[in-house]
Amino acid sequence: MTKFDFGRTIAAIALTIVCSSVAVLGAVGPANAVAATPAAIHATA
Repeated sequence: MTKFDFGRTIAAIALTIVCSSVAVLGAVGPANAVAATPAAIHATA
């Protein structure tokens, strides 16, 4: 493996980790925000 290929591999792994983290936080963040707010705020009646 050449130095250029090694750099591209590291960059691809880093990008995959970052994108996966953002996707997980994007899915979990709103769910945690809704669960953390008091029930009175969500009551519609």
